[in-house]
Amino acid sequence: MAQDLAPDDSDFGAWKAYDRWPNEAPTAAVTRVVLELDEAITLKRRAAAARFTAQGDAVPLRPIKPSRIELGVLIALAETYGVTLHQNARFVPLIDFIADSGAVASVQRVMYGALPEYDNSDDCPSALAQDNARLADLAPEARVAFELLCATWPDVFLAQAGTALATLGLPRLQPPPSTSRGADGDE
Repeated sequence: MAQDLAPDDSDFGAWKAYDRWPNEAPTAAVTRVVLELDEAITLKRRAAAARFTAQGDAVPLRPIKPSRIELGVLIALAETYGVTLHQNARFVPLIDFIADSGAVASVQRVMYGALPEYDNSDDCPSALAQDNARLADLAPEARVAFELLCATWPDVFLAQAGTALATLGLPRLQPPPSTSRGADGDE
């Protein structure tokens, strides 16, 4: 049953939502970038699966096609970096890491893998710590989008942190309370 809605008399009618994208709507540009990344990741994972099969090893743990969560990470990256994400060679290590280890691991490394600003020891950082710092340096502008993803799905992106907190006797991480109202109209 169609409802008659009042005309939108707000001043959004004059607002040009596409000013920051010169030739097209942001959704089309973001979609194009995500499709390019999806194709690149799928191709790399297919090659890895074929290599495992040819060598008689077990099937890789990563699905061939990126999962929905991985697509969410790719969308966040595409909204942050735009077309340069698949055109600039700077991002190749990040895309390779996503293909090899998954997008959730890449978010964790970018968010929490940077080397500390100060170091009280004379020891050199480990290779893993240096790799984490390199990945964190590749996508610093995406941290805000990644924080939003981590806050929205803490059970996915912060699973290891939740386990560590439970081991220490602290409460597990909970998603933020929903701002939507209940189905029965409670306020």
